[in-house]
Amino acid sequence: AMDDAAADENVRWGSRALTVEKQLVGDRPAGRTAGDHAIVVAAVSVTKALGLPVSLDEGSTDSNIPMNMGIPAITIDGGGRGSGAHALDEAFDSTNSFQGTQRALLIALALAQQ
Repeated sequence: AMDDAAADENVRWGSRALTVEKQLVGDRPAGRTAGDHAIVVAAVSVTKALGLPVSLDEGSTDSNIPMNMGIPAITIDGGGRGSGAHALDEAFDSTNSFQGTQRALLIALALAQQ
């Protein structure tokens, strides 16, 4: 798609000045942990108990690797609030950032009791 767009723009402007260089910066396999798996149930229960919002979104994270291998895994946020991820204006507000560690510990304790 990028090559086609560059070619279209070059035709449009009668030029060959626009080029595209692509570099692979990440290659994570797809994976999924079932919503009824103990690790997901524990994380949802702990998150609700702490009064935090539950989010079961998909994404490209380091958890993709074990999930792709059939190993149940989840990704939880670290607390606080980030904005502008991977941009020049990326920022982090550490207010309530302790909640990330608190949640991780409580999930681990819940799983250890099973």
